[in-house]
Amino acid sequence: MSGKPKKNIFADAYEERLAWNKESDEFVKYARYAIQRALDETEGFAEFNELVDYRIDTDPKLPGWLQVQFGRRLLGRPDTDGRHASERGPSLVYSRGPSGEMTVMMFPIKSEVASALEDSLSLRIGYYDYWDLYLGVRQDMRDLIAYAYVTSLDLKPSFGQRMRIRWLRFASHQHVDGKHQFSPLRSGVWNLIKLAFSGTFSGIFRFATPLAIGWFIGRYGTDWLTSWFR
Repeated sequence: MSGKPKKNIFADAYEERLAWNKESDEFVKYARYAIQRALDETEGFAEFNELVDYRIDTDPKLPGWLQVQFGRRLLGRPDTDGRHASERGPSLVYSRGPSGEMTVMMFPIKSEVASALEDSLSLRIGYYDYWDLYLGVRQDMRDLIAYAYVTSLDLKPSFGQRMRIRWLRFASHQHVDGKHQFSPLRSGVWNLIKLAFSGTFSGIFRFATPLAIGWFIGRYGTDWLTSWFR
């Protein structure tokens, strides 16, 4: 028998998880300032914030977790029970998973008289270091304010805001009625792959389809794809 000590087979994954946890801990620690600055630079935020306050929350019991939450606003109309209706503002959550992966989720405005079709949108899921998360804050806040304008009963979104949320609803995984749903984009790509290799397409389409899929992943799925190989 060899006298060499055996390597713990769980050690590599454990050390990798600690490294990812450190990155997200740093982000949560310093993200408040980046978020505040990004919101101030976001179109529509100042006008929305005049009527709806927001807060940035962390929780020592939930390491790697941070939430940007907007408060409630009275709608000036009764609900179905005749009481004053209100809507709860949108929120965006950074949440760390058990293996060190980070999920960025966005929740719509909700009220007693109306709500969005989806419970939430997953903006991205993967292994991100501090710098990746930091660089994503500006777009995250743009998405959040656009979501506020699109899902509120009383706001008029700009064309760009409407198009942004339409794209996110198409490209993002969602929770609907408490159940996870894959994005229509992912489902469509898989259907194209099946068609491409099933012989349904012929001639130039059999060559064009893989190229189109590759372009789609390169154009819109870079962060999602590269996060697998970190």
